[in-house]
Amino acid sequence: MSYGFLSFLLAVLVINLSPGPAMLYVMNQSLRHGVRTGLKAAAGVEFGVFFYVLLAAFGLMLIFKEVPLLYRTVQVAGAFYLVYLAYLSWPRRKGGDGSATSDRSPEPARYAFSKGMLINLSNPKIGLFFISLLPQFVPSDASPAWLYFLIYGLIFNISGILVNMTVGLTAHSLRDAIQRSTWFDYVPPVLFAAIAVFAFIRGLA
Repeated sequence: MSYGFLSFLLAVLVINLSPGPAMLYVMNQSLRHGVRTGLKAAAGVEFGVFFYVLLAAFGLMLIFKEVPLLYRTVQVAGAFYLVYLAYLSWPRRKGGDGSATSDRSPEPARYAFSKGMLINLSNPKIGLFFISLLPQFVPSDASPAWLYFLIYGLIFNISGILVNMTVGLTAHSLRDAIQRSTWFDYVPPVLFAAIAVFAFIRGLA
């Protein structure tokens, strides 16, 4: 096993284990609507990653390199979507008792897959990985190059599936302990908003 491939595996592990909007969304959906919805959300975010895998494999990511404005537009659009998610996940107050509770309507659960997919399609971390880092791990003399990009991208995708599925499962098992901490309901929207600000800064810089 080459040093370059080991370096690639380490980079994949670090990126997929680092908290981001996709992981946070999976955890939030699992806690609010159960493990099945959490797994749907995980499947959605990884389907979004698979889109980038295909772009990288067939060279379409070069469009973002050649047209930076297009990529910045995607970043800013993603930031607006994160703000929207922050609004949706902010705990609502029940009338009368003044206690803050999360919205548990069936609509968020119904669209867990599609929303998860949109999160990763607009996630700057994933886009930057496939634009900037992935090409550095593929040998310059690789032939056919598209196959290397596809295999490396699928490794990244599979790693993300394992991590996010684990998050969905473990978040559900810790549901009671976490829900006893009422402040935890405010963590997802605050982090969504913080990541959105970071995305705005990167997209407008």
